Amino acid sequence: MTQSSKIKQLLLIGAILIFTITTPGLAETGKAPDPEAVERGLTLFESNCQQCHQAEGVGENVPPGIRRPGFVPAMPLNENSHAWHHGDEQLVQIIRRGNKRMPPFDKALSDPQLRDVVAYMKSLWSPRILACQGPKHMSCM
Repeated sequence: MTQSSKIKQLLLIGAILIFTITTPGLAETGKAPDPEAVERGLTLFESNCQQCHQAEGVGENVPPGIRRPGFVPAMPLNENSHAWHHGDEQLVQIIRRGNKRMPPFDKALSDPQLRDVVAYMKSLWSPRILACQGPKHMSCM
């Protein structure tokens, strides 16, 4: 490996470390989110998510007569559904890319803003649910 390659490799590792340390709002999966990130996330949630997921992330209640085959209601983001089964980064990716019905937010929200929305979602979960978040949810409950 040349001296130039080693320097480039060290610079890349340093940049990754700095990004990881300084990325605001993203708590570790299963850990309580930063209160400031929750506050920012609430504002973003209200303007981008609440119209479908409802206040406090309770999800969309669609009367049976209105549902069409294949219709997917906006899921609850509180602990009444499975959002907490996903890790923080997976939740960020779902919001960024969208899914069956939800549009992608990759153009509307920056990565720090996506993480703030996840912080707000996590604020809706009880300590017990938060402790079981992510891959350990199957063995935790």
